[in-house]
Amino acid sequence: MTKKITNKQYTQALFETTKDLKGEKLSEAIKRFVLLLARRHKLKRAEQIIAEYEKCVKRENGEVEIVVKTAGKLEKTLLNKVEKVFGDKVETKEELDENLLGGVVIKTEDRILDGSLRRQLFSLRQKLI
Repeated sequence: MTKKITNKQYTQALFETTKDLKGEKLSEAIKRFVLLLARRHKLKRAEQIIAEYEKCVKRENGEVEIVVKTAGKLEKTLLNKVEKVFGDKVETKEELDENLLGGVVIKTEDRILDGSLRRQLFSLRQKLI
């Protein structure tokens, strides 16, 4: 019985294999990786593996992706302050969420920072009970 390999594991293997390669050697490594996926009937996963690989490269380069959800559009100065908290290389995606009463919810790859009014009211309610 073979162990199932996740997209993240395929991504990590590809990243480790290709991180110092350039030119023809890089092309050959990618070609072999695609052949490996084909042999294992995993080509359907290629799109997800590529997306995960792009995240891995960004992480290695110190880049951070954040999603900022608010009830209304944030002023640019406020958005810049939020980005500074996460570092110098921040890629920000803004989303409007009409379900938010106020405040902000920020999602990174591995964390959710919930500063929404709903969350604050819930926390206050828990403390009062």
